[in-house]
Amino acid sequence: MTRGRTRRTPSGATIPGTRRGRGILRLAAPLLLLLGSLSLVVWRQAQGVTLHREIRDLEGERAITEAERLELATRIQALQSRARVVRVARERLGMRLPADSEVVLVPLLREATGGATDTAEARR
Repeated sequence: MTRGRTRRTPSGATIPGTRRGRGILRLAAPLLLLLGSLSLVVWRQAQGVTLHREIRDLEGERAITEAERLELATRIQALQSRARVVRVARERLGMRLPADSEVVLVPLLREATGGATDTAEARR
């Protein structure tokens, strides 16, 4: 007779070796669980490396963009300087600084109306 338990089918036949199948299952289940856990750890490590590489690339792009921003801010300051504006006005528009005799002082509205600063106040 066979070792281990035997089962009988409804027709009366015996099925040997059911205990042996359970032994393989008891050994395979923890191994599959261990293999699944190790696969998860490897996947997470790969994801971490990928994200680290992406962060490093983005930080490099950020540094380049910041340098470009500072360069543009410096250029804006140079373009807005008084010396450049005067030069461009003279060269492109034919403008010049007025002589003292060409300057006309216009009285303020307040002086003309006796101290009122707004025309509505002057009417009151």
